[in-house]
Amino acid sequence: MTLKRNLYFALTGLLLIALAVIYYLFNPAKYGFFPKCPFHTLTGLDCPGCGSQRAIYSLLHGDLKQALSYNLLLVISLPFLLVQLSYKIRSFIFKRDIRWAILYHPLTPKIIFVIVMIFWIVRNIPATPFSYLSADH
Repeated sequence: MTLKRNLYFALTGLLLIALAVIYYLFNPAKYGFFPKCPFHTLTGLDCPGCGSQRAIYSLLHGDLKQALSYNLLLVISLPFLLVQLSYKIRSFIFKRDIRWAILYHPLTPKIIFVIVMIFWIVRNIPATPFSYLSADH
């Protein structure tokens, strides 16, 4: 079990590093090999994830303002994801389950769902100030 676990964490770490290098070197706005959003392609509307690839590229280049303009929700959620990652790393190092209690509260998934749905709807309202949340403004 420990070997599988170590291999899982090592491969996950290598994958994240590889993705970070790819997103640092190649701007998703200029290169066509990045996946396109099927929802946006079919409807012309932004999903909650639209602009995330460009936001990651901008963050890796230190351009927080541009990243926020591509996908505000992603940028705001990154500190929470990093805290969760730190808990996972500590659990791995100390070989015991260490959890951020708030993420395991029964209401947390419901609250996240509502936030994502509101963001999805609001970023598609074609009026100021909502249009600033669009991934393509």
